[in-house]
Amino acid sequence: MSDRLSDLQRQRALAQEQLAWLDREIEREKSVSGQAAPTTSAAKPATTTAPVPSAAPLAPADADELIKKFQKDGRTVRGEVKRGCLIYFFAAFALLGLGVIALYFARAR
Repeated sequence: MSDRLSDLQRQRALAQEQLAWLDREIEREKSVSGQAAPTTSAAKPATTTAPVPSAAPLAPADADELIKKFQKDGRTVRGEVKRGCLIYFFAAFALLGLGVIALYFARAR
């Protein structure tokens, strides 16, 4: 069985469980409030299906390793942004200086 198929079956089982729970809650509220139960076949008995596990659960050590692997330091991002802004500032300043020097030599001739 493919992973997608087993995942879809697991999702369907979870949706069926949720609908069965909603039906039980509706029936419970109707019985508490004194309303008559519906005579249609809308209320189906609750069916329980075991969800298909898609993967083995992670151990806490595995989770910590994953967090460390993908965690980014906030100071690193801030430092990269600051460095980028400074590079753009000095590049623009150098370009302005080159423009002024070019104008000076263009006027001097």
